[in-house]
Amino acid sequence: MNWDFYLGFLITMLSIINPVGIVPMWSELTGDMNKKARKHTAFLLVLTAISILFVFLVAGRPLLDFFSIELPVFRVAGGILLLRAGLAMVSGFGEKSIHQDEENKDIGAIAINRYKKILVPMAIPRLAGPGSIATVILFSSEAVVIDYFVLAIVIVLVMTLLFFTFVKSHWMEKRVDRLIFTVLTKLFGIILAAIAFQFMVEGIGEVFPNRG
Repeated sequence: MNWDFYLGFLITMLSIINPVGIVPMWSELTGDMNKKARKHTAFLLVLTAISILFVFLVAGRPLLDFFSIELPVFRVAGGILLLRAGLAMVSGFGEKSIHQDEENKDIGAIAINRYKKILVPMAIPRLAGPGSIATVILFSSEAVVIDYFVLAIVIVLVMTLLFFTFVKSHWMEKRVDRLIFTVLTKLFGIILAAIAFQFMVEGIGEVFPNRG
């Protein structure tokens, strides 16, 4: 088993999803909800992201073949998308808060109602967006059968970590200074930018091989 390959996928996905760095955004969009409703909403968001990434894990390469896109070209394009995501994390971004009172007292209904309101931008494109989708396709294109199972497990592990981060976010919001979230987000952004640049260099190298 190619443990370096799996570790690279894990690090890349963690850098893109950034479970800790996403807490400020999560807090803005769900901070007015009670703990049970937030938990239900978090589960729906994570389940949506896993489903989308699984589709691209299995069908990503066939989609490239269908549109006659060569893997090295997609590697460069994916690297550019990852680079943009990394630079956005480093430079900072602002999210609009949603402060709406759900009149329905049922926890499930409240969670579904809020889920519909924050599906964009939380699940798409923050969790399952250009960066994570490009990463899944790039790694799956180099995978054999057993690798798909491991990559799927990595996706579930990263999303499970994200889910528990959401569930415990109230604890973090009270005890961790927002500045720490900012520093971690920028750190992950730098790592992601480096990974993106590596993707681009490898892709360009395959598109323009050394003929000397």
